[in-house]
Amino acid sequence: MSKRTEVERYLREKNVTNCVQVMHLFDTYYRWLLGENERINLISRKTDPDDIWTLHFLDSILSIACVDFRGKKILDFGTGGGFPGIPIASMYPDAHVTLLDSTKKKIQSVKCGASVVGLTNCSFLDIRLEDADEKMSGTFDIVVSRSVRILPGFKKILFKLLKDDGSVVLYKSQNLDDAALFKKVHITDASTPLIGERKIIVINKNECV
Repeated sequence: MSKRTEVERYLREKNVTNCVQVMHLFDTYYRWLLGENERINLISRKTDPDDIWTLHFLDSILSIACVDFRGKKILDFGTGGGFPGIPIASMYPDAHVTLLDSTKKKIQSVKCGASVVGLTNCSFLDIRLEDADEKMSGTFDIVVSRSVRILPGFKKILFKLLKDDGSVVLYKSQNLDDAALFKKVHITDASTPLIGERKIIVINKNECV
């Protein structure tokens, strides 16, 4: 079974009603990513093309098992090649996803990719988290971070960006040191043989401040 088929099967198991449309958007981004990654290193060039489906697309959407993204304002902190922001934006057209990365050329590239896919519910920021504008305070319902280690200095900034009832969602494997920064966390085991050990950590702002 192809890795793409595994992603589609996961969507169907989770009763994603717009599965056909989502897979079409995923296919478009996947094709664009293969070409763009030759120009800009968005993901490891050592990755087998078929494995991109599980290591990036499937991994990005594992959080739907425990997080409701519908209609939410979402910040993807450290998006890199557009994960998990682009898959989440593809699945939830009524949500708005802001993709943030400190590397300008990556953000410019991912912005182009989102345009190729036809996503209109995305914004893009090529800044460091520490440089987030004061006007962004209390903006987001959810901050997701898949590949950034949460440093102690980030905690206050993340909570500042969130609405009072907002949540931080972290994608982690074996090392859960980041979770120790927060008073209370909710951990969902999203491990799968296709990816390996995976934990989704949800921190609710109103339980930690």
